[in-house]
Amino acid sequence: MIFEKKVIVDLHSHTTASDGILTPSELVRRAADNQISMLAITDHDTVKGLPEAKETIVRENLPVKLIYGVEVSTIWKNNEIHIVGLNVDIENLQLLELLLAQEQGRIDRAISISEKLAKVSIHDAYEQAQQFSKGDIVSRSHFARFLVASGYVQDIKQAFKKYLGKSGYAYVPANCCSIADAVKVIHAAGGQAVLAHPSRYDLTLTKLKLLINEFKTYGGDAIEVSQSRQTQEDLQQLAKLANEFELLASQGSDFHDLVNYLDLGKTAPLPGSVTPIWSDWR
Repeated sequence: MIFEKKVIVDLHSHTTASDGILTPSELVRRAADNQISMLAITDHDTVKGLPEAKETIVRENLPVKLIYGVEVSTIWKNNEIHIVGLNVDIENLQLLELLLAQEQGRIDRAISISEKLAKVSIHDAYEQAQQFSKGDIVSRSHFARFLVASGYVQDIKQAFKKYLGKSGYAYVPANCCSIADAVKVIHAAGGQAVLAHPSRYDLTLTKLKLLINEFKTYGGDAIEVSQSRQTQEDLQQLAKLANEFELLASQGSDFHDLVNYLDLGKTAPLPGSVTPIWSDWR
């Protein structure tokens, strides 16, 4: 009896180019160790880690197909919504211009967060957060790691609840583009636009459907159906929504670091009722 090799796909992951803990080289090596066949690196608002990842795969002959990706932060009805671009041309000028503007918005936000933390006697937070950022972007995750390491909070969850989340002392709204702009630029760069982790936005089902409908109207291509740390009920609900709005289905771990049993490729297979986004990729 001949058994077919299981194809493991992970189309959402992060490196030190944004707020992950592994370098691009370390990430693709881990993907190979985890027997991932197809990996997308989708750092927040940057594509700077992709050349290193590709070079490592070629140099070390790793059996991983790398998909060039990016996760673009957007604002929708005062909610920060993330749009993943897959198979993007990382030299496309429209994409690079958008990411440059997004990066400046992240810098401005980080400085404002630091100023708010100073008002509650947490000084030099921006400089301290930079120690946890190996890339160009200082994110809320880096502030959270600083707050934990310095003993201000017990863990990352508490850092967001007390300081960095919407109800926190130092919350600053994201300064980023619209969903329409994100989808437009991803398409201009030859990619497909995916609504990332749709069930994590703390939206009612009615509002989630409104979001998906607008995303579809702007030309969105797919939604993430299979995610890490997900119930079977959530998986089936997202599959149902993908079909309802005639969108393709994607899957990804949203890997940042090795916490809470999160790892590359650790997601449930897509239900047979949906069409995988990679079904017609060459």
